[in-house]
Amino acid sequence: MPTNPLELWTWRYCKESVKSLPGRLGFPVEDQLELLGFKLDLKTGSIRDTLIGEPVDMARRAGRSAANTIFYVLSAYTDSQEKRPTGKLISSKQFRGTMFTKRDTMGERYRIIENFKDPAKLETAAKALGGSKTDFSYGDVAVSLNLLPFIPLTIVLTVDDGEFPADARLFYDETVENYLDSEQTYFLTSLTMSRLIQSAR
Repeated sequence: MPTNPLELWTWRYCKESVKSLPGRLGFPVEDQLELLGFKLDLKTGSIRDTLIGEPVDMARRAGRSAANTIFYVLSAYTDSQEKRPTGKLISSKQFRGTMFTKRDTMGERYRIIENFKDPAKLETAAKALGGSKTDFSYGDVAVSLNLLPFIPLTIVLTVDDGEFPADARLFYDETVENYLDSEQTYFLTSLTMSRLIQSAR
C-alpha cells in the first residue's frame, strides 16, 4: 500500500470501498456516482466532467488533483453511518480539532469574493452544480449545494458597497463531522470552489 497520497487516493486503491456507496448515504442505486458536476463510472473508475462534457484529463495536474480529492473524500464518506442534516449551521472554526490543523476556509472565501463580484453569477454557478438560492439573514445572496448527498454547504456573499468591503462566509450543517474530518472537508470545499469558478466561466 503506497504512502504517497497521490498514489493512495486513486481508483486502484479506493474502488472496493467506493463501490459500496450506491444505495447508501444518499446515493441512488446506479453504476455511477455524481458529485459537483463529476460522474464517476463505477465499472471503470473513469471520471467525466459534465461541465465541459469530457473525461477528466489525468495528464494535467488539475485533473489528477480533482480525482485524488474525489477518491479521498468518498473513501471517508463510505465509512460513515447515516445521519441526516439537521439544518443547524456551523463554520469551519467550530469543527472539532480545528486548532490542530492549519486548514481553514479563509482562502476559499477569498476566491468567492474575487470571482463573484456579481451575486447573480454565484447563483448561476451554484445551479450548474445542482445548488439553489436560499434565504439567509444577511448578505446579498446565499446559495446552498450538496458537496455529497448528506453534506450541504451554504455560501453567503456580501458585495463591496463602497462603505463596507466584500465578504463571503461558508457554513456547514452540524452533522458534517459525522462524515468527514476537518482536513477532508477542507479539500472537498476547495474542490467545490474550483468547480463554482469553472462553471461561472
